[in-house]
Amino acid sequence: MQPVHSFNDVDSEINQWQTEASTLPFRHPDRAEIAHNIATYYKSRYKATRQKGDLDQAIVGYAEALLRGMNHPPLNILTFDHLTRALLTRFNDFGAREDLDHIISYFRHLSNLPLGVSGIDRLDVLNGLANALHSRFKIRGRLEDIEDAISSLRHVITMVPIGTNDYRLFARNLANAWKMKYEQTDESEDLTEAISHHRAVLTSCPLDHPSRPSYLRDLAGVLALRSQRSSDLNDIEDAATLYQELLGLLDKEHPDRMWVFMDLAVVYHIRFMQTDDSEDLEKAISRYREVLLFCPPGHKSKDRLLTCLGFSLTNRFEKFGRMDCLEEAISLYRAALHRCPRGHPHRKRSLSGLANAMYLRSLRTHRIEDLEESINLERENLAFTPPGHSMRLEVLFNLSNSLETQYEWTGDMGDIEEAIVHLYEASKLVKPGHPDSPRILQLLARGLVYRFWHRGADEDIADAIKHFRTSISLIPEGHPEVSSMLSNFANSLRAIFSRTGDAEHLEESIALHRSAVEYPFSSVRHKLMAAKNWTAAAHVTRHFSALTAYRKALSLLQRAIDLGPTVQTRHEYISGRDTVVLRSLPMDAASYAMESRAYEEAIEMLEQGRALLWSGMRSLRTPLEHLRKVDKSLADEFTEISQALEAIITTAHVRDFVQTPAQTDDDGDAIGRKDTFARDLAEKRRLSGELDKVVLRIQALPGFENFWRPIPFRHLQTAAMGGPVVIINLSECRSDILIVRSNHPVVHIPTPTNFFDRVTELAHQLSETRKNYRLESKTYNRVLRQTLEELSELVGQPVANRLMKLGIPEQSRIWLCPTSVLASLPIHAAGPISSHTNVKRYLCDIYVCSYTPSLSALIASRSHNLSGSASRQPSLLIVGQPDESLPGVDSETRSIECLVGSGSVTRIAGEAATPENVIAHLPMHPWVHFACHGMLQPGRPFESSFLLQDTHLTLLRIAKSHLPTAELAFLAACHTAELTDDGTPDEVLHLTAAMQFSGFSSVIGTMWAMVDEDGQDLSEYFYSKMFAGTQVASYEMSAMALRHATRKLRAEQRVSLERWVNFVHYGA
Repeated sequence: MQPVHSFNDVDSEINQWQTEASTLPFRHPDRAEIAHNIATYYKSRYKATRQKGDLDQAIVGYAEALLRGMNHPPLNILTFDHLTRALLTRFNDFGAREDLDHIISYFRHLSNLPLGVSGIDRLDVLNGLANALHSRFKIRGRLEDIEDAISSLRHVITMVPIGTNDYRLFARNLANAWKMKYEQTDESEDLTEAISHHRAVLTSCPLDHPSRPSYLRDLAGVLALRSQRSSDLNDIEDAATLYQELLGLLDKEHPDRMWVFMDLAVVYHIRFMQTDDSEDLEKAISRYREVLLFCPPGHKSKDRLLTCLGFSLTNRFEKFGRMDCLEEAISLYRAALHRCPRGHPHRKRSLSGLANAMYLRSLRTHRIEDLEESINLERENLAFTPPGHSMRLEVLFNLSNSLETQYEWTGDMGDIEEAIVHLYEASKLVKPGHPDSPRILQLLARGLVYRFWHRGADEDIADAIKHFRTSISLIPEGHPEVSSMLSNFANSLRAIFSRTGDAEHLEESIALHRSAVEYPFSSVRHKLMAAKNWTAAAHVTRHFSALTAYRKALSLLQRAIDLGPTVQTRHEYISGRDTVVLRSLPMDAASYAMESRAYEEAIEMLEQGRALLWSGMRSLRTPLEHLRKVDKSLADEFTEISQALEAIITTAHVRDFVQTPAQTDDDGDAIGRKDTFARDLAEKRRLSGELDKVVLRIQALPGFENFWRPIPFRHLQTAAMGGPVVIINLSECRSDILIVRSNHPVVHIPTPTNFFDRVTELAHQLSETRKNYRLESKTYNRVLRQTLEELSELVGQPVANRLMKLGIPEQSRIWLCPTSVLASLPIHAAGPISSHTNVKRYLCDIYVCSYTPSLSALIASRSHNLSGSASRQPSLLIVGQPDESLPGVDSETRSIECLVGSGSVTRIAGEAATPENVIAHLPMHPWVHFACHGMLQPGRPFESSFLLQDTHLTLLRIAKSHLPTAELAFLAACHTAELTDDGTPDEVLHLTAAMQFSGFSSVIGTMWAMVDEDGQDLSEYFYSKMFAGTQVASYEMSAMALRHATRKLRAEQRVSLERWVNFVHYGA
């Protein structure tokens, strides 16, 4: 057959051969060759036209030639080969699946022909057979197809010299076939074979070969895959190295460079999952975002990219508790699912990610709707993940986990029964050495324990303990999940003990908790939860290890909170529903210590575990006068690093992913989101590491061994130098009142057994009434009066009686240090308190009451002004912002100016009252008076603020100030000493505490909204008292002056209870 050069030539040849065929008898032997030639011309025309009709005609022609050429073996073999390849072309180009069985059958026939048959490339036939089998396996999932493909390719690579292009082509195909088999069988040997052949391909490839980048990516991908299965860090390190080499070979404009960045992000993510190193997680997120930014609209891998970024952000939420990350992840999963209709190969992964994110959100929000959506998504996933699919194991586990949680919330045994069925299936699917085996067995064991509680069947307990033990034995050394798994086993043993009373179960439970806490490779937060569980088990059973458990837990609590780079991220962690069990930890620890009358240790525990956000920042402002005398350069180094660290910690993060609009691409997906978290985290880690080294050097100096360590009681006791400090510990275990005096033993006052319940109800009732009724409401005043009467019985009367017995004269100063929800109650006004005179008096009438968030805060408030200003008239900054709702501000501020003396006053009001201007003036004045609106932000305490000129001076901005000469702040604004409803009263996050932290020794604030006219009246009474007589006014007089002012407000203005109780004094 002669070559042709145009469509006309082809058509002419076809017509010519068809004409010749028509002249021959039907059975003429030459018709076979003519049919073959006609088919070949049609195939040639197809290559130019890509018209399926031409290809169909070619196939028909070859089939006819094959039938007619039975007696012409050479032509028959050649036609058979051409027919097979024409069918293969139709399958590849048009997806004609009905051709695939014929193709494989024909290739098998050709491969079985004797060697040396003319016109047949045996190597090409075997490779074609392997490719066809590979294609059928992808369609039907029949394991024998991929096994036959592997067999064929193994034969092929023995027929070509190692190091040739053909060898690399066929060895690469073989490696990919082994990988596909692994994805079906989950057999590690299959993956090892894939790695071996990919490595052989790369080894045989010259450094300058154009295909080397592809070979590097192939090997890196399967190494990363094996690392996921085996948790072998060597594999993931090798993969990272290969990807880095690959990036070095691709220029910046190369179209594959973006996707190599994505592959590298996957490697970092895998390594994070194995090591819990947040630096790897942040690298992964950064690279995913970079790829998303440049991903072309509609790209086929866009859904996978969205899902991978969603997984990473979900992990960031799990590690740092940032809800904005979880919300963004949910949006990404939904966007990915929008691109993956049912039947799409990537839909299962996106469904799994969304289901897990909804599950995690349900744990944080405790919304049953979130949990139900998670379960429904997993049910859909399971329905489309048949037995034998590589993801079925994961889907079964996730669905079972959600079902067990739903049982915990609803008590529906149907959830447990279904979960157990799924988990038994999963346990049978898992192969020896599979990394998911331990957690599947753990979840199954937990389900059996739950069922035991309902059925009481001993076999459930026996099976549960067996599965727990097996799961622990299967966890590889160094795995970050060990602490969680040990603690899960321990919790179940404790539950079994509570039912059976078998002491061996309790002892093993305690031992497992201890091991979980001491395991070096788990994250701090996992170990913290294990320690909390240990305290719960040991406390209720009075186990000898209880105090040890509490000490470990409190030590881990500060470290866990400090993981967040900013105070806002730290607050998000401690205020989350999933960490609610941690909030009572210091109070429960103190209550246990008090049972043993270890009152000093109880106080140390309260100091170590409360107001952690403030104490963490206060530690960066540790006084260094003594150190500076010993080693000035070391003191300067500590100061420099701690100031840089504080600048990061007090960074104000907007709610990037919730409120800040993001740039969108042509697909409508959010890209280029502002995400400063990774930057702040990396810098915080670096500075913390440097500071830790400096602290070790300081602690090595003689006399500084306790530098930056938990404060011992002998130092905490100095907080009572100015008068007794009354600590009221509220714990569900037991509640106590302690009186701390300087140079005296701690005095203990017992409380009624129902103290916790009564105080909790009082706080709830007062809070709800305040929300539902306006200022000056009769209902609120009635509830407030009842609250004060009950507080008198619970706290006021016992404290007053004991102070009198201790010889503390009436009208002496005392400090109140309430814990938990007591911090939201007006304890200073507890009353009436009975006396022999029958005069109606409140606690603040008998003693001059101040508050302090902690003993260390009180000590710090005194240390700010050791030099004092007693010999000079203080200067006062007045900040006023009048408006229609605050008409009395002008008269209030002018009245103060007259009382203090205009020469000592700077007044900022109206347009001049900007946050920047106020902050700039604060260092120039030891005293400040705010007369403006105070704004409370429920759930967002760092956004509580003073409303100034069209903007806000926030709590966080105030806390960033460092005012070593500050003395007195009078905050005549609403809500300045009110706690937001965020579930963390022991963090004492309000404007008054922020002013105290920034340097003010004494601060006057308000527990709720105030009446405008009270600002003018109270200020006049207060400053009149402060500047009465010839004595120079001092901040130390402020508590007495405030008491004087509120008493005059009561007597002369006859204001309601709500209005005078509102004002409180904090600090020295």
